[in-house]
Amino acid sequence: MKSDGKTILRQVLTTRLARWPYFPMEDVRRELVKAGGKVLPATLKGYLHELTTTYFIHDAGRGWYSSLAVPFTLDTAPVKPLAKSLAKAFPLVTFSCWSTRQVQGAMHHLLSRFVTFVNVEADAMESVHEHLRDAGWDAWLNPRGKEAERFTVRERTVVVRRESRKSPSKEPLAPIEKLLVELYFEARDLRLMALSEFHTMLANLAGTRRIRMALLLSYAAERKLPAKELFGDANQLIPPFLNRRL
Repeated sequence: MKSDGKTILRQVLTTRLARWPYFPMEDVRRELVKAGGKVLPATLKGYLHELTTTYFIHDAGRGWYSSLAVPFTLDTAPVKPLAKSLAKAFPLVTFSCWSTRQVQGAMHHLLSRFVTFVNVEADAMESVHEHLRDAGWDAWLNPRGKEAERFTVRERTVVVRRESRKSPSKEPLAPIEKLLVELYFEARDLRLMALSEFHTMLANLAGTRRIRMALLLSYAAERKLPAKELFGDANQLIPPFLNRRL
């Protein structure tokens, strides 16, 4: 890329950085063409990588970039003891744990009680549910329909759900990207919070600390959750034309 092309690219990036915390290389190329810049895809990819090494922009996973320098660190303390216990009881079972307590810091309205979720392979759901119930948990096995309508959050409430076939992590502690997608469905289906409150929480969390946007969108697509529903109409995180497309 010629020096004038690099100048235009920096101008494009400065504009995107000022408006959106996250943007993909595709968006940069689109804005670069509109600004009169010409660049081969491989050259653009290389230059964007160079800019990440100088911290002008930051990697947000598989062709996504961010203005946010500090990555989000998920507090695993609320679910680590449970994950350790389940791993001991079911050493051959794949599962992941997460809790609404882990996103409490991004909420405007604090939750009075928290729910823990265990996503586990289908064949083990009943066994895990029985184990949790016997261990003193207020355990719910995949509440749907009328059972979901009567769902209430008590002390030590845990919900056992089927694990997605394409989980972004095989670890027993769910990453933040998976947690956010699954929380959308639980907020909707179990009425844990209004979806508007979920969208505000997501904007607060991902708008102040960097998450892996590529992973978030990939997992949302696997769960057939459109970006428009995930981010809401007042999307503050990604360029709006992508919000409509993904």
